[in-house]
Amino acid sequence: MQLSWSDPRLSVASDSRRTARYRLLQSWYREQVVHAEYGEYRVNGTTRPLGSLLALHDVVERPGLNFLSRNAAAYALERADIVQSSGGAVDKARLARNMLSSMPMAFSIFGELRAREDRGLDVVQAFLDPHAVSVEQMECLWRPAIDVLGDRSGFDAAVITQREDGSRHLVGVEVKYTEHFNRTIYNSDGYRQVHEYSGWFRPGTARPLLGPATNQLWRTSLLAAACAQREIMGVTSASVVVMCLAEDPDAARALAGLSYALRQPEEHCRIVSLESFAAGVCDGLGPQDGWAEAFATRYLHPPVIHAELPDPDSESLEL
Repeated sequence: MQLSWSDPRLSVASDSRRTARYRLLQSWYREQVVHAEYGEYRVNGTTRPLGSLLALHDVVERPGLNFLSRNAAAYALERADIVQSSGGAVDKARLARNMLSSMPMAFSIFGELRAREDRGLDVVQAFLDPHAVSVEQMECLWRPAIDVLGDRSGFDAAVITQREDGSRHLVGVEVKYTEHFNRTIYNSDGYRQVHEYSGWFRPGTARPLLGPATNQLWRTSLLAAACAQREIMGVTSASVVVMCLAEDPDAARALAGLSYALRQPEEHCRIVSLESFAAGVCDGLGPQDGWAEAFATRYLHPPVIHAELPDPDSESLEL
């Protein structure tokens, strides 16, 4: 017998209050909107149910279940195969089944926009590149053909626009839902060279950015700067946009730390909240036919219930 979406046994004790709310939202959406069963995971030899994980048999029967539209689902499945065949890293099971992951969200956003004839130019102008006159390319799980940083890194999504003067601009998009920024500290001679010679950063500001609060966003910015510096895909300028919940303290701290080091912080890196994005689409931008309302229902409005607290002895789980 299936547990109800709000049953504490479908939650994770180690979740923060914020993550717990949005995991609960995904459990509700799974049961009440897409009418799918929850999946199970194994930890320390024990099998446990999880409300935000789609059951394997449901995904086999409906492969696009974790995406908001047919356009997004078709693109995600096709793109995952392309990335994998080219040697890139993509966890297909996580993409198809993990409802709390930001990657299905990224595909639901950009997979829908790129299906439009103009690749969502009005949305791109409003939220990513106000100077765009056309959108030349839009891809999820994108990395440059040349490994400019020596670490095979890429963007959750990349948008290449053309501007009025004919130049090409790259927007590297980092998409976050409840995930933390990667707290592993990466550093290399290649990073420091881009930091010092790309023109993006004030001299001598690399060391403070090595900390866990800023390291991932710094590396994402270095990748964008290096692509512009090397004129990858013909781009001569670049910027980074973090799309995340408005109440994301990790993103706010990362941007504050990075902005101190950037010469032109407002030009090179900024946050776009998922709430403002959905509101903009709701007001007439981008895909219509209820897409923005569906996005908000899926990702932005956790149900309010008086649920019991999860078992404090439950293991920590990064899902």
